[in-house]
Amino acid sequence: MRHAQSYQRIAVLGSICLLTACNGGGEGSSSSSSPVVKPLEAAKYELKSVSSSGGSILPQNVSVVSGQSYHFTITPEPGFTVHSVTGCNGVLNGRQYTTSAITADCKITASFVTNAQAAINNEDHQLASAAELIQFAQNHIENIQQERSALLDVLYQGVGTSISWHPSHDSITFSSFMPENTFLVLRSNQKESGTPSSEGLVYAGHQGEHRYAAMSASMFSVDTSTATDQLLKNLVNWLTKNSDPQRSLSIVTTHVSSKADSWYFPHNEGIRTWLNNHFPSQHVINVENSCDYEALSICIDEQQPDLIILSDIDRANRGYAGVSAAFEKAKRLHIPLLVLNYWRNESPMAAPVYRYMGLNTAGNYWSEHLASNLAVDDIKAADPQLLAASTLLTKLDAGQFDMASLDQCNKNFINCSEADFLAEFKTGADWFRNGAIALDSNNIKAFDTDNFPLMRAGLLLADKYRAAIDYPIAQDSPSDWQQAMFADWTVSYARENNIAQPDLGEYVTDKSNVAKGSKAHYAYPETIQEGRVVKVPYSGQWTTTGWYALPGKKITVTRTDNSDATLEIKLNYHRSNTNRVFSTKVYRGPLELNQQRIKVRGAETVTFSTPYGGPIYAYLEGSATPVEVSLNIIGVTKHPAIMDFSDPGEITRFNQLIENTELPHVDLRTDGAEQHLRRDRFLGALGAEIPSVTALLKSIQDDHINSVYTLAGYKIQGKTLEESLPDDVKTLCSNLYGNTDCFNSDLHTRKIIQHANYDQNAQCGSGCSGNPWDASWTISPTGWGDNHELGHNLQTKRLNVHYAEAADIEDWTKYSSRAGENSNNIFPYYVKWKSHYQRDGNTTTLTDGHMNHKDLFYVFMSDAAEIKNSANERVVLGRKCTVMDAGHDRFTVPWKSNAYATHNGYRMAFYIQMALRTDQQVMSTGDRLDNGFNLFTLLYLHSRIFGQYAANETDWLNNRERLGFSLFPYSGDSTYGGKTVASVPGNDFMLVSLSKATNQDWRPYFDMFGLRYTSLAASQVNANAKGGAVNMGMYVLEDDLPSASMSAGLPFLDLSLSNAATLWPRDNSSPVGCSL
Repeated sequence: MRHAQSYQRIAVLGSICLLTACNGGGEGSSSSSSPVVKPLEAAKYELKSVSSSGGSILPQNVSVVSGQSYHFTITPEPGFTVHSVTGCNGVLNGRQYTTSAITADCKITASFVTNAQAAINNEDHQLASAAELIQFAQNHIENIQQERSALLDVLYQGVGTSISWHPSHDSITFSSFMPENTFLVLRSNQKESGTPSSEGLVYAGHQGEHRYAAMSASMFSVDTSTATDQLLKNLVNWLTKNSDPQRSLSIVTTHVSSKADSWYFPHNEGIRTWLNNHFPSQHVINVENSCDYEALSICIDEQQPDLIILSDIDRANRGYAGVSAAFEKAKRLHIPLLVLNYWRNESPMAAPVYRYMGLNTAGNYWSEHLASNLAVDDIKAADPQLLAASTLLTKLDAGQFDMASLDQCNKNFINCSEADFLAEFKTGADWFRNGAIALDSNNIKAFDTDNFPLMRAGLLLADKYRAAIDYPIAQDSPSDWQQAMFADWTVSYARENNIAQPDLGEYVTDKSNVAKGSKAHYAYPETIQEGRVVKVPYSGQWTTTGWYALPGKKITVTRTDNSDATLEIKLNYHRSNTNRVFSTKVYRGPLELNQQRIKVRGAETVTFSTPYGGPIYAYLEGSATPVEVSLNIIGVTKHPAIMDFSDPGEITRFNQLIENTELPHVDLRTDGAEQHLRRDRFLGALGAEIPSVTALLKSIQDDHINSVYTLAGYKIQGKTLEESLPDDVKTLCSNLYGNTDCFNSDLHTRKIIQHANYDQNAQCGSGCSGNPWDASWTISPTGWGDNHELGHNLQTKRLNVHYAEAADIEDWTKYSSRAGENSNNIFPYYVKWKSHYQRDGNTTTLTDGHMNHKDLFYVFMSDAAEIKNSANERVVLGRKCTVMDAGHDRFTVPWKSNAYATHNGYRMAFYIQMALRTDQQVMSTGDRLDNGFNLFTLLYLHSRIFGQYAANETDWLNNRERLGFSLFPYSGDSTYGGKTVASVPGNDFMLVSLSKATNQDWRPYFDMFGLRYTSLAASQVNANAKGGAVNMGMYVLEDDLPSASMSAGLPFLDLSLSNAATLWPRDNSSPVGCSL
């Protein structure tokens, strides 16, 4: 219209011009001059600008000639930034907004947001300062507290001054990782035991117009009172937005248990009774159990409920899939939901509903958290977890951290629960950490949703602190220390855009290389896409994949199978206390590297990233054997890893990756054992003895894993069980116990994958047992430490020496193991002997300082000679003429103490002398034991066969005689202390087993060492041993190992309590000659 008016105006002027030029003033005009014509003006348009709070756009009004563009100036206020500028088809460039050519009136709108909001919108910590992110978080905490306070004022009207509620042990507790939407309504203040606690019992909240609540148990019928009834009534009214006492509510119950399901959980009846009492003529409700599964959707359509009460009895075991469609419909229609738990843990049906509500759960069976006379004013006080988070943020903003709060922590700070540290840092930081864990566990990406603003601010603050970390951090830099801890606490792996931490410290290099101003990092190889089946031989195990996550790189994992197997992505291998900052007081690397939060279900695609990078492992559970999943993965790289030692191509690729990449970790995999190493802990093993990577890999397999597992009688990878066992052991075991049991590969295959970690530190000491066991040293296949730690995981009660007081020898329950650090030493001792003599063909004498057989001689002779001290008290001496320990004889002194590794050499001699005594001996079957060390293999086989049949009475009674335990009932013997034969202590088992295998009475041997045993075992020895008793005595060794020929040519020293004059033949010494 404006254009048409302009054209009309030009046409009129043209007409006037024409009239004037023709002297159209009329006949008789006296004028003779020409008229003046004015130039035409171009059209102009009005441009207006408006802005949100937080900045300005100028000018606010301007007229612009048609066809021209115009520049507007955008000016954010301090702390704000431009969010968007729209209108007039313009383009924003920096602080200037330039319109397109103007052809009409138009309006420009400038929108501003805080720097913190911009950082959150863009997932970029660099767009805001730490102070701005902290203030953003504090503002949200304040808003949360205000909204919660208003809600509680409504819900606690008329409740009284206090409330009690015990949801019983058939309940769960809650915590919220979405506090902006879901609020704590009722918490515990104690456990059943009376100790204080603070766990969530009832939560309520909303998302938009959809309201919901969740309860630990059904408050309709569990531990009801006047106070709980009023709280529940207020909650129902709030959920349904009901302020009309005459309004009739339509209520639907679904998946609620009835008395017919369980006498303990008549919740359908309880709900209806409660409603009849408190909404007597103001409600309609469905017939119980009529709205379960797909019927719930129909009930929603037909009954148009004001409230759905959902519990989690799942009679058809369909899980959440059975109600998901109806639940989504309820959300879409904004139908309020009240969830009543009745399990002892969250159910598969209810779990996704709790996640929607932003709730984590924990079982309440053992703790029984409850509210007991909890003051309503205390409930209305600020949420203690959020208050702690706010306090921490204030301290972070001020750079305030009390280093003394760490003094009492004797473990990884992540797990430290000392009161001072909780108050100073951990309680507040745990809110962020637990929130991140909840997001990851549920594959929720915090920055892909408008929810979780507080969590997102914390994640970006951690990003900012993480980017600035410069190891090592000393305790004289408390603010840097505090910020590094917050960064370690607050990591969400479900994010696709985690930023790589520039300085990875001792995680990727030896601590000696970690220096201020020098970023410990490495070059990144190209990423790949690969598909592969990943499997473990047994459920509940984790294994290396050969894939490596690069810091800050998005990884996409797709399961192309649809099996019931559970897959959890495990990142890194480090146990928590391998970060020793708590003891060294120097911060050299991330606190928490090992994660197992990311789950991938069948036919599902999941993305994740990590700020640290590291080896990727797969943890698998499932009903099949083996458990396997089919994966396609994008965005990873390959690191030096052996997946199959028998594949030469694997060895070649491994060597290439070691040579051509800087990737800092190495993985080695066999069926039953895996090693995980920092790169330097692998390469450091190369030298004169092991000259190449290939030689090292061979030694790891042959000298370490296979030698140890063979000694324990286990099948080794790539061989059958029969191929794994020594020939003499196969013959003896078969003739003693039968082929079926001796060659049962299911029985004699270790049903776990044993992991070993080699890194900067061990979980405890320099080497620490467990699965994984870990070491701070360079891998050494024939080293004492490697085989000692692996041996720890092969120790078994039936082959452990035990101690019992003299008065307790007839009670198995009074026997306690004294083999903690010695029965496993048969493995490093054997590997050292085998590699020196058999592998390398050496003839030189081999020594080792972990034991000295001379101690055995001195202890025994102290009793034989009745050695006394200056006070005329009986004592027992060691080889250095010092009193070994408190006590008066060999049955007490070397055995009573259970201190760590005490008298280890003496106790170890029990095993080594036993091997020497059976070396080259003809056994009860008439077959020869070719090597005494193979006795251990035979004992391990017998122990497992024994355990198989001791599992139930029928099997035991049918097989005990051929096992050599004919006099041992399954249960009921007074010796058993109320237990069964499966609880036999090592002394009795080994004594009987030796008598069965050798046809000899070994009681003199046990007596020589001072080991007690029961009369039941002694009676069985009498029945088994028809070849006489072994004599007291020992082979003469000190710290030297036997030669390649073992007992052949080795002097044997007879010992007798009646001969106090016996001397140690190597130096003619005896405790008799000691001066006390």
